[in-house]
Amino acid sequence: MGVFFVITTFLSYLTYEDEFQRIFDVNIHRVLVLLDLRKENTVGTWFSSILFLITGLSFVLLGWSSNFKIANWQRLIFKLTAIGAVLLSADEVASIHETVGKWLKRAAEDLINFLPIDNKGFIWVVLFAPIAIAGLIATVIALHKVIATTSVSKQMATWALWLAVLCLPMVFIFEMLEWYLYSKQQHIGSLSCWEEMFELLGMYSLFTCAVLIAGRHKL
Repeated sequence: MGVFFVITTFLSYLTYEDEFQRIFDVNIHRVLVLLDLRKENTVGTWFSSILFLITGLSFVLLGWSSNFKIANWQRLIFKLTAIGAVLLSADEVASIHETVGKWLKRAAEDLINFLPIDNKGFIWVVLFAPIAIAGLIATVIALHKVIATTSVSKQMATWALWLAVLCLPMVFIFEMLEWYLYSKQQHIGSLSCWEEMFELLGMYSLFTCAVLIAGRHKL
């Protein structure tokens, strides 16, 4: 399903020009916009939000299951990861981080005028990326410890974990690149498509890893 929405997002970008919009008198672009992960209040955004939500629920199993014997620091990290994923699920449909970014830009405009031009709230990356990266590192360490000490399918779980490590930081890299190009009055629309693809793939990988562990321990 995730692959479907990634494809429709790229197609939405590619059919933006008028000459590609109509097939059999149907505005294909308008249909694809409804499935575009980059847009607000679309089926694509709904799917992305659900993915974040079920990822959070998978970590609820790891963090709150009393019969899952892990160290207290691991349990705490899994609980924080669950809360973070649920908050991100809400953010997907409410665009909270962009709103915070725009507010932050206005509130501290005199102090941060050395940053690239920003009228879209890109500055959220400066605020949230360090927190998200630190949280990802902590989650990866905790998951890696669990995988190493249990008989869970180590190869599959490890691959899923490292795929998440590879993909999720790319979200911030593409966002920062888009910010830089925007400040230079350049625009490469495909960057946001790639960003959404890495986001979905990273979160699905994290979800898969957590589910494999939860299934092994019958949580």
